[in-house]
Amino acid sequence: MINKGTKDKNLNKDQLEAVNFVNGNLLIMASAGTGKTTTVVERYVNMVNNHGYKPSEIMMTTFTNQAAKDMIKKIVERSGSEPPFIGTMHSLFLKILRDNIKFTSLDEGFILLDDEADKKKIVKQILSLENIDPKEDNIRYFINWIGKFKNRGVLAENLSEESSLDDNIKEGVMEEALDDNIIKVDPRLRKYVNKVYKKYEEQLKISNLIDFDDVLLLTHKLFEKNEGVREKYANKFKAIMVDEAQDVNVVQKNILNLLKNNNLCLIGDDCQNIYEWRGSSNQLVFDFSENEKTVFLKENYRSGKHIIDSVNRVIDSMRFKIDKQLNCTKDYFGRVTIESFSNSNEELRFITQEIKRLINEGSLRDQIGVLFRTNRIGKEVERELKKNKIPCHLSRSKDFFEREEIKDITAFLKLKVNPKSIIDFERIFTLLGGLGETTAKKFEEVSLIKNCSLIDSLNFYGEIKISQNQISQIEKLKRIFNDFEKDPISLFLEDFGYRDIIMNKYGGESERLDDKLENIEVLKELFKVYGPDKIQIKDFLDSLIELDKKDKTKDKVILSTIHGAKGLEWEHVFLISCNEKTLPFYTKELDNLKRDSELRLFYVAISRAKRTLTITHYEKNDWGRENERSHFLDIIE
Repeated sequence: MINKGTKDKNLNKDQLEAVNFVNGNLLIMASAGTGKTTTVVERYVNMVNNHGYKPSEIMMTTFTNQAAKDMIKKIVERSGSEPPFIGTMHSLFLKILRDNIKFTSLDEGFILLDDEADKKKIVKQILSLENIDPKEDNIRYFINWIGKFKNRGVLAENLSEESSLDDNIKEGVMEEALDDNIIKVDPRLRKYVNKVYKKYEEQLKISNLIDFDDVLLLTHKLFEKNEGVREKYANKFKAIMVDEAQDVNVVQKNILNLLKNNNLCLIGDDCQNIYEWRGSSNQLVFDFSENEKTVFLKENYRSGKHIIDSVNRVIDSMRFKIDKQLNCTKDYFGRVTIESFSNSNEELRFITQEIKRLINEGSLRDQIGVLFRTNRIGKEVERELKKNKIPCHLSRSKDFFEREEIKDITAFLKLKVNPKSIIDFERIFTLLGGLGETTAKKFEEVSLIKNCSLIDSLNFYGEIKISQNQISQIEKLKRIFNDFEKDPISLFLEDFGYRDIIMNKYGGESERLDDKLENIEVLKELFKVYGPDKIQIKDFLDSLIELDKKDKTKDKVILSTIHGAKGLEWEHVFLISCNEKTLPFYTKELDNLKRDSELRLFYVAISRAKRTLTITHYEKNDWGRENERSHFLDIIE
């Protein structure tokens, strides 16, 4: 029985069935807007309050940190206690790696490489050394393939440098990626993918770094190679709940299989699997639907009837899916409109005028979402709205932890913990006047020759030809890295002189300076509960994986890629530039699997809307060529 104290929860019969099934493997098929979070929270509370489960015996994984926070908040409200093991797989498994580091090949001070720019820098250096043009498209191409390898559980150590990507695919080591040709690069680069991947892993090892994907790879390796550790966690977690199960990749699936007991609950929607390019797969969901208990959540509490009708037609059009239909519970019909324009400029002007109209009629700006396939389209929308003085937020704009000043401070903290990190060493080294990247490289060579850390290499400056001023700066670096008594952020700001660096650089731009100083104060506030020693600094850096970025969306029209919009909703949604070769990316002749993948993206986009859904397309591109409208629009007309 569900907790009798549930007074404000009106669960429907399907939700109630899921909540009360607490012992055994369960698949909850939760389509868009069907009250998934409510159901999952009530099931958790029911297990703890009425069925003898301890909070420490339940692990719940979520796709995003925000989803985890929402779950925790609602569980606390319902039960009065905070669950200890709710978070993303990355955050939960990073803690497991730290706790069992003696059973891994990692050094104590390893740091998470969580910055895309740093990853690009490593790959750029590799390409330059291999005489491959280090242009942006090439860098992105190799980074994408490295991610695809890791998310499919393919280790660099198991690949031959002499083999090409095509060899890997032919041998079944790797599958062809759905979006391989989205990035326009020389097809001859495919033969270098293995080599670049191996070189990338070597660089991470030298710097004692792991990236996000390594967190999962290394956890899987830990459980697979160490039966004692695997059994410890398999016995610890009497129940496991996996949110957004359709986005589970091969490595995550393998980890779950190693931990699996007889109480695994998957929550997901096969129609929302839009991360195949990251290696995610519906296979786990499909297998469950055939062999385990399945509960379908069909009542939609988000959208008007006309929008739900369109969503159902899209579901029906998919070839490979679990059959289901959504029922509308709202008393409004909603509106679905398809608009055609001669070119993209007309399309942008229409969207701008419609947003102005909605705002003038009383709609909140942050209840208006503009969705698109690519970031290029998003930047064009952003320019048009800003030109018309409409506040907006492009979701891929720089977030808090990507700000220059925040990256500088966290690089210093990372280097205090992990003095082998070349990326962080170069960033800090070059902040001081007179010390450039060339000199940094000399100390990196010394560290290799002397077999010492980069910080210790500073002691050998006498073996390098440098100026007296450079010697003075290096002595300063040595002092601040050997000081473990003082708060490290204050040490960096004051003794290192970073506050003065910021003041000198932005002193003539008061608004930017104030913004940067404010950001520094925010970071100092976040660090308050931690201390100066290496363990505390490391704990703080690990905690950043769970922290939200600064909320910049309040009272602004939201501009987002469809991928970025997953899990969100708005009163009014504009889905723009729905043309062939954009959405879908491929033409009408695409095969069923590729077509389904694009249809799922379309499904996610249109299911974000509550009251109005406006879909636009245009007839001619910027060069005057014919631009055919998406054939997906035929499905919902």
